[in-house]
Amino acid sequence: MKPSTLLLCAMALLAGSASAQDVYKCVKDGQSSYSATPCTAGQLQILEIPPPPPAVDKGAATRQERVASQMEAARKKQEQLEDQARERGARQQEVHEKHCAQLRLEQKWAAQDAVGAGDKNRDAAQLKARRAGERLAVECLH
Repeated sequence: MKPSTLLLCAMALLAGSASAQDVYKCVKDGQSSYSATPCTAGQLQILEIPPPPPAVDKGAATRQERVASQMEAARKKQEQLEDQARERGARQQEVHEKHCAQLRLEQKWAAQDAVGAGDKNRDAAQLKARRAGERLAVECLH
């Protein structure tokens, strides 16, 4: 590696800690040299060293990805729980509607039995029909 290249690399490293600095390239007798100060003799060329890129905190990116992943997992779990609750509610509603349909049918049959009952069984049949209606009202019409 040429000494001038070494000097340039060293200066670039030093310049990396500060903001953009000027580097002077001096050419004298066909030889190039680099310096932070202007040339005393020879041809002068000013080189601008760009500021270093901002430091990337890879740990922060990893933490953000981990937090985002955890939040996504929590959201999916919450959605799954909500879906399960909706399915459970739908099944319960279906069972309740089936039960109420059965009670309406029993109340209808008890009313028909009361109408067709003879004198001896009429009071018992009417009581049964009334109780079937009350049970239907309590369990299904609230």
